[in-house]
Amino acid sequence: IFHNVGSLGNLAVETYRMENVEELRQYYDLNVFKVISLNTQFLKVFEEVEDRIIIVNITSLCAIKPMGGMAYYCSGKAAREMYFRVLAEEKKHIKVLNYSPGPVETAMID
Repeated sequence: IFHNVGSLGNLAVETYRMENVEELRQYYDLNVFKVISLNTQFLKVFEEVEDRIIIVNITSLCAIKPMGGMAYYCSGKAAREMYFRVLAEEKKHIKVLNYSPGPVETAMID
């Protein structure tokens, strides 16, 4: 399974002004919670063949390097990357890859 969902979040909000809880919920719901939920359901369905499962999480340098103005994106990518690292630690027979393709020209960076 490939996990590739990602949005930047509100780039106009500086980290110390991230006070809109509903905006935070919506961002983390899409970029973190739904990924975890989908992955959990996937593992339940394919539990019998866990030794053949490969999970790829598309991540970013932003998961490990802070970038000004990108608190939503950086923290979301970091949370996802750590979730998959923990999964790999717990389920050693499942292949888990956090892959960072580097800068990719998409509408997200326009």
